[in-house]
Amino acid sequence: MIRFGGTYECEHSVFWSSNPRVLLLPAGYDAEWFDDVHAALGLQPPPVVSPDARSGLLVRDLLQDGAAQAVLRKHLSGCVQVNLTMTGPTPDVYLLAAMLRGWGLTVELDGVTEEHYWSSLYLDSKVSCLDLARQLPGVLVSDGLIVDNWTELEGAVGVMTARYGRAIVRSLHGVAGNGTLVVKGGGSLDTVAKDSFFTFPLVVQEFIEHAGDVGCPAVDVLVGEDGVEDVVLCSLTVEDGHLFRSVNVGQDALPAVWAQRVDQVAHELGTAARDLGYRGWMCVDCVAGADEKLYVTEINARRSGSTHAGGLLRQWGAERDLTLSAHFMVPVPEGTTYREHIKPVFERLWASGVRAYPTTVRGVGWPDPIIAVIAAAPTAEEAERIVAGIREAVSPAAAPGNAS
Repeated sequence: MIRFGGTYECEHSVFWSSNPRVLLLPAGYDAEWFDDVHAALGLQPPPVVSPDARSGLLVRDLLQDGAAQAVLRKHLSGCVQVNLTMTGPTPDVYLLAAMLRGWGLTVELDGVTEEHYWSSLYLDSKVSCLDLARQLPGVLVSDGLIVDNWTELEGAVGVMTARYGRAIVRSLHGVAGNGTLVVKGGGSLDTVAKDSFFTFPLVVQEFIEHAGDVGCPAVDVLVGEDGVEDVVLCSLTVEDGHLFRSVNVGQDALPAVWAQRVDQVAHELGTAARDLGYRGWMCVDCVAGADEKLYVTEINARRSGSTHAGGLLRQWGAERDLTLSAHFMVPVPEGTTYREHIKPVFERLWASGVRAYPTTVRGVGWPDPIIAVIAAAPTAEEAERIVAGIREAVSPAAAPGNAS
C-alpha cells in the first residue's frame, strides 16, 4: 500500500514549490502532462531524475543506481547548497543527504534531523495522541483502550460497543483509512485479520458521532525552531467514518468556529512536537463531534496529501482568497488517455482562467483507471463543483463541447 500510494501520489511534489529545483520521480510519469502543468502554472519544467525501479522505494532506488546519481550530480553542478525537500523522514533520506555532502554540497533538510528522527516515528504512532492529550489541556481524544492480542481485542470491542454503540479499532499506523475499522455491537472483526496494517497493539476507542456539514477537520502544521511557523486548514471527506476520499484546503475549508478550534490545537501540538525535537511539516487529523467538541485522532509526522494545495496557495499569495479541493482517486473510463481525453478538458479550463490541474495521470492505464485532480476557487463549494465538472467531462464518450 505504501509503495503503491507513494508512487501514485509522488507527482504532487510538482506543485510544492516554484523555486529552482531538481525533482526525483519514479519512472513512468507522463512527460506531456509534466510540461503542460508547468506551462499552465507559468513555470519552466525542472529537470527530473528517475532511478531504475528495483525496490519500489524511490530514494532507496536512487542510492542503488549509479547512473541516476551521475545525472543528479550533473544537474547540481555549480551549486553550493541544496535544500532537501522530502515527503517525510526515512533512514534512506539521511543516506541521500550524506551522499550529497560527499559531493561537496552543503545540505539543508526541510524536516527533522537524523538526531531527532525518533520523534517522527513516535508522533506518527496513534499512541502519541493519547500521550499528548494527557499533557495538553486543549487536546481531546475519545475514550479508549490499548489491546495487545485477540482475546483483549474482542473483550475491549465488547465493552466499548456496549458503552457507546459503536467503536473504532485503529492500528498504530495506517494509510488513507486502511488500518481502521468501525464496528457496532456484535459486528465482525474479520477486517482486522485481512488488513495487513492491523498489527498489535491496537487502539479501541469510542466512535465519535460527526457533526453535520463539517467533514473531518485537519491541519498541516509547519514546525520550526521557534514553534509553529505556518498553519494550513483542511477538511477531509471520508466514507464509512474513516476511509479518506478528498480534501478541501484553505480559509473556506472549515466553518469559522471549527477553524478557530483547529488552529488552537495545531499550535498546541506543534509546540509539543518542537519540544520533542521534531521539525518540518506534519498533519493533524481530527473529528468534529456532534457534541461541538474537537477530537484529535492522529498525527502524521510528514507532509500530507494536501501539501501540494498549500504549496499552490503560497505560490499565488492566495492563502486568504482561495480554497482548493483535491481529489486523489477520480475514476475515469477504461481507454482514457491524457492526450486525447484529459488534456483537452483542462486546456479549455485554463483558457477560461480556471485554476484546475490534473495532479497525477499515472493511473490511467490501470485496470481501474484513476487520476488525481485539484481545483481552486473562492469557496470550497465552487472548487468542488469544478472537480465535479471535470469528472463528468473526462470520458472517451464525451464530445469536445460537453465540458463546462
